[in-house]
Amino acid sequence: MIIKNVVIKRAGAKGISIGHSPEGKTLLVRGAAPGDVADVRIIKKRKKHLECITENIIQPGPDRRDPLCKHSEICGGCNWQHVYYSAQLKFKSQEVKDNLERIGKLENGEILPIISAPNEYRYRNKLEFSFSSNRWLTLEEVNSEKKIESRNALGYHVPGMWDKIIDIDECHLQQEPSNSIRLFVKNYALNNGLTFFHPRDKKGLLRTIMLRSTSENKWMFVLQFFEDPENEGLKLLEAVKLNFPQIVSIYYAHNTKGNDSIYDLDLILFHGKSSLIEKMPSVTSKGRTLSFKVGPKSFYQTNSAQAYVLYCEVLKMAKIKSKDVVYDLYTGTGTIALFMAQIAKKVIGIESVQEAIDAAKQNALDNNIVNTEFIVGDMREVFDEELWNKHGKPDVLITDPPRDGMHPKVVQKLLDLKIPKIVYVSCNTATQARDLDLMRGEYQVESVQPVDMFPQTHHIENILLLKLKSN
Repeated sequence: MIIKNVVIKRAGAKGISIGHSPEGKTLLVRGAAPGDVADVRIIKKRKKHLECITENIIQPGPDRRDPLCKHSEICGGCNWQHVYYSAQLKFKSQEVKDNLERIGKLENGEILPIISAPNEYRYRNKLEFSFSSNRWLTLEEVNSEKKIESRNALGYHVPGMWDKIIDIDECHLQQEPSNSIRLFVKNYALNNGLTFFHPRDKKGLLRTIMLRSTSENKWMFVLQFFEDPENEGLKLLEAVKLNFPQIVSIYYAHNTKGNDSIYDLDLILFHGKSSLIEKMPSVTSKGRTLSFKVGPKSFYQTNSAQAYVLYCEVLKMAKIKSKDVVYDLYTGTGTIALFMAQIAKKVIGIESVQEAIDAAKQNALDNNIVNTEFIVGDMREVFDEELWNKHGKPDVLITDPPRDGMHPKVVQKLLDLKIPKIVYVSCNTATQARDLDLMRGEYQVESVQPVDMFPQTHHIENILLLKLKSN
């Protein structure tokens, strides 16, 4: 069903815009921008709202622009690409404010202007693509009487559809030779009769590729095979190696699982180095450049340039001094901890994943940083006064949890331990606001700093500075 002449009133969460039907029903519209007048198609009916897609723009709003990418209407990766970047920043800032006030009951604390990214495009250091022998067909192709010669695709999942892949000609999110590598792999496979994975039928040789890069244009290539690669699959890897000297690390895996995750797979190093090296400038005049090993399973911020900006803002908001003991919860591979260790007396990083802690310790060794300790364990169990007695009471605590936020038991420990200053970094302001609401009795917000890490998307990173209230 199509609703005509809908006026799009405002931006909502997750890149969705909001309008209303003639009967007053709330419409959550994908592909629209505030100020648009559009015909929208209902795709799902909910009790409190209708989910819609933009069918036709009758009158574009002041924030609308033509998207750079030809795949933008069906690819869900860049859901704000049809909006000017200045407007994207405005919408993201508003979302931070709305979530903190509505969910977190924020009553004070300065919300600082959002820090924009220096590059709107080509900023990602990691992309993943999937193969499919049953690619997504456009509406024109479905309605056409023309015979579809090939259904092979190498690209992204259609939003909400695990078994449909959009064949991507060009993606604007990663620097070259990202597109060249992907297209080479696809064309090699087609020319040599290598089969593409069919997720429903569970057959086909080629399953996924992952491309990682550094700011110095060194690349890692990871290929998952569904069927045994034997000779033909390994020949493809050899061809990639010969044609792209920028690729200094090539891995592959034989994955017959029900999902594409590589984290529980045994990866085989086919060529080159086991990891890439990403560098980050020092924040002290006498300091040396930090370097981080990034392997195929490593977590590293996918916007390297903005990661440095983010960490500088954390350091500035925390006002860390040379005598301070700092605790870094959810430390991962220790990037924030090692960054803070350039100033602090001592930094203790805590993480539940052993592999990440091993990487953090290695990163500390590689950077000759000796004032850090990295501890593996469940945050609910290991972060307590016994740990303080061993390593010192924190002057500053930094927490950067996953999208789900902190477990309520971890929040309660923060309340019980009464740490003077907390810097809360989050990639999900809704769960950050939820945790803030739990902490309002003991802590007050001093300042809020949004940082845009992902232009063209609805995602936003946010930093809260919390100080213990005076009794």
